[in-house]
Amino acid sequence: MSYHIIANFSANRDNKGTLKMYDGSGALVFGPVEALGRGSNDPANNNNHANWKMTNADTPTGEYAASVIGAGTPTSSYGPYSRVNLDPTSGNALIAENNGRSGFMIHGGDASTDSSASWYPLRPTYGCIRLSNSNQNALINKIKSVGGSGKLTVNNI
Repeated sequence: MSYHIIANFSANRDNKGTLKMYDGSGALVFGPVEALGRGSNDPANNNNHANWKMTNADTPTGEYAASVIGAGTPTSSYGPYSRVNLDPTSGNALIAENNGRSGFMIHGGDASTDSSASWYPLRPTYGCIRLSNSNQNALINKIKSVGGSGKLTVNNI
């Protein structure tokens, strides 16, 4: 494993968490930076973002294989930079995938316009981890400089 990204969130995903990255020798090479693993209240998850087994809900805890993919559209949702694609390998992440969830990523995107929200300036996603655009760019550059394969661990702390 060439890099290991760790995202730590509180059980209350209304609060921002942190994301950091270690290289293959265990040295911290990026972060910690603010991250948001909160899903959206959506009919697909019975309007309960905390129901991680359901589509569009909070990012499930567990481990994922991580790989860089190109930028997505619309840029308002994903930001202008490459994304980190996440493939569940264990824990609640794999349970959620077996329950029909897919499309997990780390990406940027436009800032929230609600400055009173506890997650401001980040905004909820449909189950991904959102970083600011500048932090997303820095993360992608660091992954490319470290190279190799990677994994992500998502924890509730």
